[in-house]
Amino acid sequence: MYLSRIPLDVSRRKTQVAMVSPNKIHGAVEEAFPERQDRNLWRIDTLRGKSYLMIVSAEKPELSGIAAQFGFENDCGESKEYDRLLKRIEKGSIWHFRLVANPVHSIARGKKRGKVVAHTSEKYQLGWLENQAAKKGFCILPDQVRVASSDWKIFSRKNSPQKVKILEVAFEGMLRVEDADIFRDTLVSGIGREKAYGMGMLTIMGAGM
Repeated sequence: MYLSRIPLDVSRRKTQVAMVSPNKIHGAVEEAFPERQDRNLWRIDTLRGKSYLMIVSAEKPELSGIAAQFGFENDCGESKEYDRLLKRIEKGSIWHFRLVANPVHSIARGKKRGKVVAHTSEKYQLGWLENQAAKKGFCILPDQVRVASSDWKIFSRKNSPQKVKILEVAFEGMLRVEDADIFRDTLVSGIGREKAYGMGMLTIMGAGM
């Protein structure tokens, strides 16, 4: 497994458009792998005033194409082996975390399949995260989580005039690992829906850092 980070040039019009139209980033990420991959996780992060594209993938990507489209041609970023971090995960270990996800729920319609809608209230967004954590091998430490941002992404899928509307919610806080194997799988497979459009990536950092 690899964790890659590519700096983005947000002064470029093309990059600005891509940051609010995740289908464009999705296409660039898929093109970074010479052979078809299982779905890769990605998201855009801001650190110390700079924007980066983060990717979690089974194979090492070729990042020059992404840099040429949305970043700096003389800085293709870096890819680091993710397995080193995965091996450090133990039951009971505590980590800082960041998750960008699409919290949703289904509204029942009699016998018909329920309509899936976004949780727009912070209370229910946090409740969704608690429910996901219980299934994904970790728990949130009491009073140690916040909704850092909540933004709608509205864009058109390729070759379709129909608009797609996705709520992107960023969570930050501290967690404790309850099941190490399930949690490792969560880090590489993500949480929730719309992973193709930059949702679901959970990243962690040591609590002492």
